[in-house]
Amino acid sequence: MRDEYMRVLYMGTPQFAVPSLKKLAERFEVVAVVTQPDKPKGRGNKLTPPPVKVAALELGLPVYQPLKVRDPEFLKLVEELKPDIILVAAYAKLIPKSLLELPRLGCVNLHPSLLPRHRGAIPVQAAIMAGDKITGVSTFIMEEGYDTGAILMRQEVEIAPQESGSELMERLAEIGADMLVETAIGLEAGTLKAQPQQGEFNYTKPFKREDLFIDWHKTAEETANFVRALYSEPEAATLHNGQVLKIGQAPVVAWEEDSVSAVPGRVLGQIKGQGYVVATGKGTVVLRLVKPAGKGWMDGAAFMAGRRLAVGDVLGN
Repeated sequence: MRDEYMRVLYMGTPQFAVPSLKKLAERFEVVAVVTQPDKPKGRGNKLTPPPVKVAALELGLPVYQPLKVRDPEFLKLVEELKPDIILVAAYAKLIPKSLLELPRLGCVNLHPSLLPRHRGAIPVQAAIMAGDKITGVSTFIMEEGYDTGAILMRQEVEIAPQESGSELMERLAEIGADMLVETAIGLEAGTLKAQPQQGEFNYTKPFKREDLFIDWHKTAEETANFVRALYSEPEAATLHNGQVLKIGQAPVVAWEEDSVSAVPGRVLGQIKGQGYVVATGKGTVVLRLVKPAGKGWMDGAAFMAGRRLAVGDVLGN
């Protein structure tokens, strides 16, 4: 069923924002899609459109990619479109007050965490890295601060024990898409009451390149969580003989021999069919999925077959 009465302007950029766009297009009149400009990508630095742009064009929707959302011409365009509501999912830029005040129902953001926990840029990875068992999705009324507005809807989601950041992100995107539709309907019907955010909050910052390297001095559990949080994007890494070695899976494993006194990052041995065992600040992990420099992902057994590491080698800086 399509609700033609509501004119929606949608703002989003990465793959996380695509399911919401598709669900909204099924229910409402999406008058425009706003996303980030195309960016150079890959070895050839070829200009590549963001996933939301690709999806919007496939749906036959008009796409706008302003360099700055504060631009007077862009604001005038939005005003002429007369959206009833602006819905946002991972647009990746702060939206100015001048835009927030344009639609009659306001601007609503979909955020993949249980706000106020894990505000900011990397809430999904942050939840896994923190060892959270429960995360979720929230919709809230946008204001000038980052992820600070009053909550409209929240839904808890259990994090599976070995779930990667990418897998969790994909699940939250689908759950969040339905919630964003429900939020828009509830606002129009007047059945939703916004509640101020309460409780402890933290802000998550975008990863810098140096943040992606494993700190082997952390515990085995922290190391395992860090690795799975960053798989398959942006990918955890370590160094071996000056070469970058990316790690996709490094679950905790029991290993008694020399593990207590071992230098963090030292290769202690092998587990047949699994991979190399590496010491951490407390406990050990097994390198079950790796990507050597210039190669693709391979399982730990295949990596061992190439004898790429030796017992006693120390990974890290």
